[in-house]
Amino acid sequence: MERPSEAPHSGGSPWKGLLITASILSCWIQLISAQSSPVPIVPNPLHGTVGGSVILDIQGFSEQALSYNWYRNTTENSNRITSYHVSSGVQKPADIREKVFSNGSLLIPNLTLSDTDVYIVQIVDCNGVIATIARAQLRVYEELAKPNISASSTNVIENGTVVFTCSTENEGMNILWFFNDQPLSLNERMNTSEDNQTLTIKSVKREDAGSYQCEVWNPIGARRSDSLTLTVNYGPEHIVILPSPESGEIEARLKDPLTLVCHTESHPTAQYEWQVNGTKKPDFPNNTYIIKSASWEDSGKYTCLAKNNVTNLSVSKDVTIKVVEELAKSNISASSTNVIENGTVVLTCSTENEGMNILWFFNNQPLLPNERRKMSEDNQTLTIKTVKREDAGSYQCEVWNLISARRSDSLTLTVNYGPEHIMILPSPESGEIEVRLKDPLTLVCHVVSYPAAQYEWQVNGTIKTELSHTTYIIKSVSWEDSGKYKCLAKNDMTKLSISKDVTIKVVDMSPGKSDGSSLCGGAIAGSVIGVLAGMILIQTLLYFLFFRKTGRASKHHLSEENPSAPKHCKDTTLYENTVCQKGTALPAQGLYSSPAFPKDPPESAYQALDITRVDVYDRINPGKSPKPKEEGKVPSDVGMDFLFPSLRKSQRHLSGDKAETSASM
Repeated sequence: MERPSEAPHSGGSPWKGLLITASILSCWIQLISAQSSPVPIVPNPLHGTVGGSVILDIQGFSEQALSYNWYRNTTENSNRITSYHVSSGVQKPADIREKVFSNGSLLIPNLTLSDTDVYIVQIVDCNGVIATIARAQLRVYEELAKPNISASSTNVIENGTVVFTCSTENEGMNILWFFNDQPLSLNERMNTSEDNQTLTIKSVKREDAGSYQCEVWNPIGARRSDSLTLTVNYGPEHIVILPSPESGEIEARLKDPLTLVCHTESHPTAQYEWQVNGTKKPDFPNNTYIIKSASWEDSGKYTCLAKNNVTNLSVSKDVTIKVVEELAKSNISASSTNVIENGTVVLTCSTENEGMNILWFFNNQPLLPNERRKMSEDNQTLTIKTVKREDAGSYQCEVWNLISARRSDSLTLTVNYGPEHIMILPSPESGEIEVRLKDPLTLVCHVVSYPAAQYEWQVNGTIKTELSHTTYIIKSVSWEDSGKYKCLAKNDMTKLSISKDVTIKVVDMSPGKSDGSSLCGGAIAGSVIGVLAGMILIQTLLYFLFFRKTGRASKHHLSEENPSAPKHCKDTTLYENTVCQKGTALPAQGLYSSPAFPKDPPESAYQALDITRVDVYDRINPGKSPKPKEEGKVPSDVGMDFLFPSLRKSQRHLSGDKAETSASM
């Protein structure tokens, strides 16, 4: 119970004790936190510049500090720069260049190179305990001066040596070398000194010529020197005269202009001199030699001499000029340009130049002689004998010499031939074309001919003037279109003509019909047979009627005259149309015999018949093939052949036609 009464005696309230306890606890916690997290010092800017300022900024420390102590290099008191008390805001010493801010950062103005060092800050917390110690490296650089570049020589001869030097007011600077504004890549011919202040190029080449620079730099900047141009002198070399023929000889046409150009690789530009046949031409001091109009006197050897006054080297080149006469265009002519095949044509090539070589061309291809094509000794004439159609085409002649050639205009040779190899299509082997009634028909006549042949068509010998082309068209065939068709082809140039025949047969192929030009074979045969049957019946009736009237009287008369007549015919001599009836001794007269005939007719009027022979009838009809007969029997058709010989012939022909018709069906 004494503790409260003691409080006034102690001179403080219980709250003050609490605050002191909290402050101690807070400092302890901050100390633990500071010890666990390092505090960085960052220069701002990172690099100091002579004459400039820098702030060493404390970062990452946000707790309550009692004081800040700054040192250089070490934390010994002799190296202390200044101290700063946070509560009072007093810096000791205060009259120095360096200043401390309330957050403990250190300002260093008017920097010098000697300010480059390690800077240390010691932070004391509110308990008087060192909370943390932080360090930072400060580097101070002076402002760079522009470097200067120099060379042992800026005008060197190729394969020589050159040394470049880079000079700067700043010490210990880094140096870089540049060539044509690009960083220089060293090769086996280049090397630099240890501090890069010198660059040496050995065996200088023409590609080393250009602009060189050196650059000094430090962390706060860089300065580059002015450029220095290196000139490399070389040549002259690789001399050439244009035009430059492989043979080394230039052919110039008479009166044509000619320009010679001499070219070399050289630096500086070479000095030129021209010589013609060994004589110097001072009028042409440059690399060009001009001839405005070539004459015969311009032929000869031309020399171009090139010299480099820096390298003291020279080179020369020769060329020969040959002046030749210009070729005139040749002219081609022919004895005829329109010939008939197997004729002869002579082509002639004319030129104003004498003694020129001449070549002949056919359809733009070189023409070679053969057994039909002959050339004269100087090739000026070309003779083609027995001209063929393959000789037709374009002909040219060409005159040429060693430098040029001139070809004539083309001349076209026309070869006329034909007509020949005529044919009519369709072309059956038999020469006869069968076409159905009312079908269309087209005949095409074709011949080989140049120029094209003129055509004429004939039908059954009649000229068809309305058809003068290769084609004959029948739109719908009729019976009248049957017949012989002739195609006549004529060439008005060769005066030759040729013709071809073909026969057209019109047929009716309708069902139940054959050749529509006649009745069918069966119909004809039936008709004829019917007619013949009727005629035979009529003849038989007439025969019996007539025989009855005349036969009895004759029999009675003969019996009286020849009472002793044999059973068979005694008189074996019969006359034409007389028959001997079998089984009787009386001769029977034919259908047209007359009772008034004389008993013994004259031999000159009739042919005597021997009725005792079997082939009596055959002998009087030698046109008929004999058939075997029974002995002593007279053929039954004697009367028919004798009475109607033409009818019998027609019947036989009809029978043959009927057989042929049956076979075709």
